[in-house]
Amino acid sequence: MRKISPDDVRDDFRQQLADLNRFHTAGCIAFASETDQSTLTEHSLLAAAVTWEGFVSDMFIAYINRDASRFKQHLANSFNVYIDASSTPKRVFEAFGSLRFPTHLNKADVLALANSMGNNITFPNFGQLEEKACSWLVAAHAAKFTALTVQQKAIINSLIALRNHIAHRSQRSLDAMNDTLAQGSLFPTGIKRLENRFHNVGAWLKSIPVGHNRTRFAIIMNILDDVGATF
Repeated sequence: MRKISPDDVRDDFRQQLADLNRFHTAGCIAFASETDQSTLTEHSLLAAAVTWEGFVSDMFIAYINRDASRFKQHLANSFNVYIDASSTPKRVFEAFGSLRFPTHLNKADVLALANSMGNNITFPNFGQLEEKACSWLVAAHAAKFTALTVQQKAIINSLIALRNHIAHRSQRSLDAMNDTLAQGSLFPTGIKRLENRFHNVGAWLKSIPVGHNRTRFAIIMNILDDVGATF
């Protein structure tokens, strides 16, 4: 059975980012209104976040599809923890049961086992992504995520926080976004916010930070592409 290519997942991600960049640039040229440009930039950032989530899910699946040994061990460990905590199921399993995995886990298998609803594999922050990468993926594959720089990880957390506020517009998401964007590790990237908190995401994203020659949206997109190139 042909296995999913991580290289194809990487290339598709980078192509989607390039297409989104072209679309955003063309839209900003077409829209004369600052308000329309801000709205377009928010929607473009939201699309970039969705593209990132799809990339992570597809890359996890591709890596597990290539070498499922660590994922199988995780499943076996989880199963044993459950059985050990349940006396009757444990006695039944010890008397009559066995746990066997197929040699190959396809995409449907991985999705069903990673998420009971069969949804994409997603994470609320990079810390949890790293934790699952180390738990589910063999060391060489997990290292693709854990070896990203502090700034790259901070940008991904910022992308998630920005996405959440654009999508929900709640006070909680606004506070979380501003807190995330205040992290010192973001300073070299140009994405760290200044002292004042803000709520107009589109205007903030399409502005050029001091000391840089491109908009914050362009900086985020460029760093996401650099991340993709490392896989």
